[in-house]
Amino acid sequence: MSEAAGARRGPSGRVVAVLALLVAGALGLLGATQPWATVALVDGRMLATAGQEIAGGLTILSLATVALALVLPLAGRVWRLVLGALALALGVLMAVHAAGAVAGVGPALEALVAEATGLAGTAQQAEVAELATTGWSSAAIAGGALAALAGVWVLLTAHRWPARAPRTARYERTGSGLAWDAMDDGEDPTR
Repeated sequence: MSEAAGARRGPSGRVVAVLALLVAGALGLLGATQPWATVALVDGRMLATAGQEIAGGLTILSLATVALALVLPLAGRVWRLVLGALALALGVLMAVHAAGAVAGVGPALEALVAEATGLAGTAQQAEVAELATTGWSSAAIAGGALAALAGVWVLLTAHRWPARAPRTARYERTGSGLAWDAMDDGEDPTR
């Protein structure tokens, strides 16, 4: 194959899957650690509720996705399929968990305002100057969707990924099989 044809081919399925899973895990972790909503009180205090306070499992699911991305390049053919199915499951769980937790933003903010002001129910409304939501919940949902898509990608393309050569194979020779002999002959045994 010519060099130009190899350059046009694009990244391999393995690279696409690993990068997608890393981005998905990063989106999930950012969604877990950043505020999903903020409330400004009339006395100037700002209160915020982070994703991990509302969606406690999001951090673990995101870390598992990152770990899966790091293990995927090392896996053999059968394990790629297992990891692809696991990535699909993690992605679906992450998206569903984050989407379900969005409903908990309102009650979490009410609890923060009640703790800060000592007021509950409709009496809180007089103490709230501004209420704002952020897009970090959507980022967590998108991370889950991306992980699920990456899992499907792995399941569809893993059988075409090139097999990894054993690490010792690059040091062996057909003659004596020893890298020392190759160096004695003036050759580079790592090629």
